[in-house]
Amino acid sequence: MLNNKTFLRIFSLVAAVLLWMYVMGEVDPAKTSVVSNITVSFMNSDMLAEEGLAPIENENMQISAKIKGKRSLVNDVKRNGMSAYVDVSSCKEGKNTVEVKINTPDGISVESTSDEYLTFEVEAIEEAEKPVSISFEGKSGSKSKVPWVLSFMPETVTVSGASSLIDKVSEVRGTVSVADMSEDHSSWEYATVTAVDEKGNAVAGVSVQDGSVTAEVRILTVKTVTLEVSAENMEDGYEADSISADSQIKIVAPAEVLDHVDSIKGTADMTGVSDTETHKIKLNFDLPEGVYLYNSNEPVTAKIRLKASSD
Repeated sequence: MLNNKTFLRIFSLVAAVLLWMYVMGEVDPAKTSVVSNITVSFMNSDMLAEEGLAPIENENMQISAKIKGKRSLVNDVKRNGMSAYVDVSSCKEGKNTVEVKINTPDGISVESTSDEYLTFEVEAIEEAEKPVSISFEGKSGSKSKVPWVLSFMPETVTVSGASSLIDKVSEVRGTVSVADMSEDHSSWEYATVTAVDEKGNAVAGVSVQDGSVTAEVRILTVKTVTLEVSAENMEDGYEADSISADSQIKIVAPAEVLDHVDSIKGTADMTGVSDTETHKIKLNFDLPEGVYLYNSNEPVTAKIRLKASSD
């Protein structure tokens, strides 16, 4: 049987736990905590744009803040994060330093921040024409099926933004969802457009007119066929001595078209070659209607050596 001391110890422990649970659940005591990686955005950029100006994001667009509030509210903020902004409506061209404002939920106060002000540049807005490319989001679900761009329009679009940002834009990427595409027929789809740099990274702060790019797309079938290579347009007194190239090549087309294609012809234009050295020549293709090279962006070549004609 428990003695009095042991009983009192157990009773005290249980009472302490119950008291702690009451305080946590009912009283909800105050708590302080640090929230990191708070993204700072520009507010009223549209007002600045009316004056032909745009703010430039710098590398330090995140801050941290020490906040205080009821434990439950602080935990919610830690879980969901916070946001902050600087009002650029009264900024001028050149360097600007503006106070950072933090959006705080009711019941939360900000004790301190890592940065009270944000310094950034404001530049004149420029416009430029940039080429368009099309990419896909998602997969076709089969290695023998690929999403394909049959055509798109326009080939260039106008982008606008601060002059230094426009210089970074290499092209405008239009993205089409594979989920919207069919294997049975082609369709015209609106592409989601993004200005990107030469590495394919989005350039923030540059705008492209939404809905400005459409693409005719379809799910096509992949097939490996025989590649037949020949040389043409040889100079007088020369003929082909040897031709070395891959014996097969991948093509794509609607399944009903591929049923009738087992080989394609590639020709090497030897215009201007008047020696017996081996030359690496890009092949030209006269493909059947509806047939495309699988690696359409990579040149297909053959190694060709000529010899003096026996005639």
